[in-house]
Amino acid sequence: MKAVLFWPRTGSATVEDIPAPNLGPGQVLIATQCSLISAGTERARVETGQQGLIGKARSRPDQVAQVMASARQVGIPETVKMVNDRLDQPSLVGYAAAGTVLEVGAGVTDFAPGMRVAAGGAGYANHAERIVVPRNLVVPVPDEVPFEAAAFTTVGAIALQGIHQAGVQPGSRVAVIGLGLVGQLTVRLLHAYGCDVVGVDRDPAMLNLSRTIGVPAVQATGDGVAREVKAAWGGEGADAVVITAASRSAEPVTLAGALARDRATVVVVGDVKADLPRKPYYGKELTLTYSRSYGPGRYDPAYEEGGIDYPAGYVPWTERRNMAEVVRLLAKGALEVGTLEPVSFVVDEAAAAYELLKTKGPERRVAILLDYEQAEAVPSGPIRLPAPPRPRPQREGRVRVAAVGAGSFPSRMLLPHLGRMDDVRFTWITSGRGLTAWRQGRRHGFDLAVDGLRDGLALGDADCVMVLSRHDSHAAYSAQVLRAGLGLFCEKPLALTGEELEMVAEAWQDGGGPAMVGFNRRFAPATQELAAMLDRGSPMQVSCRVFAGKLAPGHWSVESEQGGRVLGEVCHFVDLAGWLIGAVPVRVFARHAEPREGPAAGGPAQSVSALIEYADGSSATITYGGRTPPGAPKELIEVASDGLAARIEDWRTLKTWPGPRRGRTYRGQAKGHREEMRGLVDLVQGRATESWLAEAADFRSALWSTLTTIALGRAAAGDGVAHVEPEGPSLRKALGIDLSTVRAT
Repeated sequence: MKAVLFWPRTGSATVEDIPAPNLGPGQVLIATQCSLISAGTERARVETGQQGLIGKARSRPDQVAQVMASARQVGIPETVKMVNDRLDQPSLVGYAAAGTVLEVGAGVTDFAPGMRVAAGGAGYANHAERIVVPRNLVVPVPDEVPFEAAAFTTVGAIALQGIHQAGVQPGSRVAVIGLGLVGQLTVRLLHAYGCDVVGVDRDPAMLNLSRTIGVPAVQATGDGVAREVKAAWGGEGADAVVITAASRSAEPVTLAGALARDRATVVVVGDVKADLPRKPYYGKELTLTYSRSYGPGRYDPAYEEGGIDYPAGYVPWTERRNMAEVVRLLAKGALEVGTLEPVSFVVDEAAAAYELLKTKGPERRVAILLDYEQAEAVPSGPIRLPAPPRPRPQREGRVRVAAVGAGSFPSRMLLPHLGRMDDVRFTWITSGRGLTAWRQGRRHGFDLAVDGLRDGLALGDADCVMVLSRHDSHAAYSAQVLRAGLGLFCEKPLALTGEELEMVAEAWQDGGGPAMVGFNRRFAPATQELAAMLDRGSPMQVSCRVFAGKLAPGHWSVESEQGGRVLGEVCHFVDLAGWLIGAVPVRVFARHAEPREGPAAGGPAQSVSALIEYADGSSATITYGGRTPPGAPKELIEVASDGLAARIEDWRTLKTWPGPRRGRTYRGQAKGHREEMRGLVDLVQGRATESWLAEAADFRSALWSTLTTIALGRAAAGDGVAHVEPEGPSLRKALGIDLSTVRAT
């Protein structure tokens, strides 16, 4: 499909053919007919992109702080590489579109194929031929509203939310400062609701757009602006002032204080500096409030992605209800966007549309549309990706590797290691959003980008498929790969529930190829050296202490549907302990260690303490601190056994007693990713059976580790204890060996 990509290093936009996004539960697949360029937001991105590094830093001090924190944590060279990578990664842009429903995901009952809809949301309603949008960000559009008008729905909802925050009613005197796209829609909505509106802006062209619908407009120059605005109301002040301007100065906020009457409300919709002058704001006892995007529900994953609505009796104007109200007004003719003089470009001409954003003066346009119906058709099917600029030498008999998912972790820690091996060939790649597959496929030298796993498997051009997607899709994708008879690498976790693990075990039992799970720490050089010293004939004690650091509550890996941090991260240490001990796990004791008061109380669990018992008398303790501050040493592994004590610190050193006085040191944090990828290739090629990889790559031990982690999660969420018992017949069959007699669990 065609999509508009924005390149942050240069501030330019191009149209590229990328894979279509995958439809998920609670989502709607839409064929875009028209999308609206948000003139203010996207103009700011273009201007920032065209600046040098210093200019970019000045415009985004929040990101500078992140860069500095990264430099302290991982070093300057790695941080510079990360910054350059981000600058060279294009992103999808746009958040306001209209089109026709093609398909709906599971659980969506209020939309059907063929329905006309408007859709919103950054990251969803992009400038692209096909978009996948959560149902709470989609509203029906009646036949009398053309797609060109419906495309204004989302930006109209932003304007409408500002009006709700102002608390106005018919007859209220309202000043709107800033008459860009959001400001123009704000004055039109206020006018439709019967308010007495005056617009304020510096640009004569924007003033004229306001006057075309009979709304007075005052040029924001000189000292008499407040007097001239109030003159339109017989000298009275504004009941409410809505600031829709974008400014690095506090001038709009200062002007709002001058325009407002006693005890009026000032609403900040645009991006302005809010340095409040004390005299007018204190003297008039003004109320300053912010308006957050489209309305309640914005930035709430439970609402936007989970589809959970807010009761209308408590939250009458959610972002979806705001969008629906804009469509209602369009259908009645109360909101007329044709007076904004929109200009339309075929999506193939998106670069010219973005150039128009830079225009100032009389030729400035605030309503710029992209049309998809007239776009030149592109052939369907896999997308051929360009060859890397410096192809690496390759030999016969290469392992053909494909990938499902292309997030930042595999792109940084896994694919580069494979890319340096001359016996590996990257064939096809797919991802849920499409763009990441196109972007990382080009970066790492994949031949093709495809729309989905099924399309990739149909090509028959892979020996091994790497499942690198989000956690809740791992089990289903892994089972599909195994049933196709291909080799599998699944990044942890393999499954989130016993039912999912049974599904994977059944697919493996039915003739799946060689399989491996991304428990990289068992491949680490320190782990391998330690394992060679251990006597697994007697019980041992393993302690894993992890200062993992805090993640934001909205981070995807924290959410329960993704397994949270227990299933998603603690599984690493469950696996490491079990692999070192080499015995059957029997029982797990676990407790979440979460605050009972404060902002974090009641949020997703991030910390846990656990004790695992094994059949041979061994035990493992795991202390996983998910709310620790940055700067602390992250991982400490200690082993106590008959005649040997050992400590691994942050995968940089290994100290044993007895052993060398200074122990062993390793370059960087050698967590085993490189060795893991080498092991994967050897496993698929059938060369792992005569080496230590036969143990490290053993799939049965990964099944045990996953089963134990699921039990740990159940214990922590319940009464604190759970037995490690496979319930399904396929899993029991897969684990039907006495693992206490072999080195791998």
